[in-house]
Amino acid sequence: MSDSRLRSVVEEMRSQLTSAEGLPAGTRRSLEQLVRDLETLAGPAGVDAESSASLRERATDAIRRLEASHPVLSTTLGNVVDALAFFGL
Repeated sequence: MSDSRLRSVVEEMRSQLTSAEGLPAGTRRSLEQLVRDLETLAGPAGVDAESSASLRERATDAIRRLEASHPVLSTTLGNVVDALAFFGL
C-alpha cells in the first residue's frame, strides 16, 4: 500500500520519536522497529494482511503504554492506527 496519508503520519511519528525524551531504551527500540515496519507498509511493495494486523496490534499496545508519559506520541500512534483502519488493515 502506498499512500501519502500513511507516509505523512509515519514521518510525523519518526520525528516525534527522535525528539522524545525519557523513553525507556526498550520502548524506544520497539517504536523504532514499528516505524520501520510501517514505512515498509507505506512503500510500494506493502505487506500482507497478517503483517498489517500485527502492526496495528503493536501500535495499539504502544498507545496504551505511552498515553500518560508521552501523550503527543500516543496521539500520533492513534493516527497511524486510524490510517491502517481506513485502508482496511
